[in-house]
Amino acid sequence: MTSSRFGRLAPGVRDMLPAEAHRLRNLKEAFCDLVTGWGYREVVTPSFEYIENLASEEIQEDKFFKFLDRQGHLMALRPDMTRPIARLVATRMKGIAPPLRLFYLANVFNYEQPQVGRQREFCQAGVELLGASSPEADAEVVALVTEYLRQSGLGDFQISIGHVGIFHGLVKQLGLPKEVAQELKDALGNKDFVKVEKFLASHAATPEEARRALDLIELRGGPAVLDKAAELAQEGPAADAVENLRQLYQGLTCYGLAGHITLDLGLLRGLDYYTGLVFEGYTVAMGFPICGGGRYNQLLAHFGYPMPATGFAVNLERVLVALERLQGPPAEPVTDVLVAWENGSMAQALQTAQALRKQGLKVATALFEYAPARARAEARSLGAGRVIYCFADGTSQELASTP
Repeated sequence: MTSSRFGRLAPGVRDMLPAEAHRLRNLKEAFCDLVTGWGYREVVTPSFEYIENLASEEIQEDKFFKFLDRQGHLMALRPDMTRPIARLVATRMKGIAPPLRLFYLANVFNYEQPQVGRQREFCQAGVELLGASSPEADAEVVALVTEYLRQSGLGDFQISIGHVGIFHGLVKQLGLPKEVAQELKDALGNKDFVKVEKFLASHAATPEEARRALDLIELRGGPAVLDKAAELAQEGPAADAVENLRQLYQGLTCYGLAGHITLDLGLLRGLDYYTGLVFEGYTVAMGFPICGGGRYNQLLAHFGYPMPATGFAVNLERVLVALERLQGPPAEPVTDVLVAWENGSMAQALQTAQALRKQGLKVATALFEYAPARARAEARSLGAGRVIYCFADGTSQELASTP
């Protein structure tokens, strides 16, 4: 008996037809060209690993796609690429002088509720810059992702930048236990400032302290935000974070990217391994971040190889959705030339096609002999602008695209 699921896709995954697959391929190739031009080298890791390499406190196991291998070991499909690359560097690249500039293009898997722009399997393009802890290193990765989004054609996008030291400074200032700090983090992550205000009012020593903390994490805008933040931040992690952001912003102005940057001092990302800079990229065409990243100086120590690191990942599936909303459906990939032939001239047709391909053209050859009229019709269906027809007497002729 045939299953009712036969011929259907599982939730959260999708097929791509030629036009969309072609646009995705272009996005991947543009990413490779850009990052290799900045000195980054590609690495590849397995799609699945022992779950111990991927699990952490901040990633709930019910978000993994898990399975047992034949020896009974619990395995999982990778939910992101940062941890696999941290493992790779810690186990396979010891002794290589830092900084290490690495990049990847890979599918990752998250078991979450599917919706437009949020799939259970999606393609990530990203970089990791390891072995440098300076604001200039952070500025490089932010500049690189900004340049990539600009080249992708998104146009109207913004990169929101924050620093987790501001949140940690508030936690230290208020003396919050871990469980309570997590509640505050959740409220901040959801941008629920009404709840944040109530939370601070109930835990701060004075109403003035609560207002000061709320004013700090609500700051958002251009470089003037940093001057106000310096007045509000008390000595410690928050003040250090503000100064780090100031140095980072100065670096980004050297790249000429200030027009795409927004400072958001209440920004937090979902993963607890971030230790400094955090950022997300947004476009008017998408309700979710299309990219994100930050500094994670402690993650490699988890694999026994302490090293500072920073990086980003772009969700190419979301970029595809945004581009379709902004520019319309992608164009179908087309063939430049069709080479057709009549009986006895197949070898000549294949030689002609090969010569044209060496010129960089996309060439299709007929799969059986047929008349010139049929060749014109097939060329139109392929979108080919040229038709070359090989005759049995050894000659060839370029035919008009229409009879």
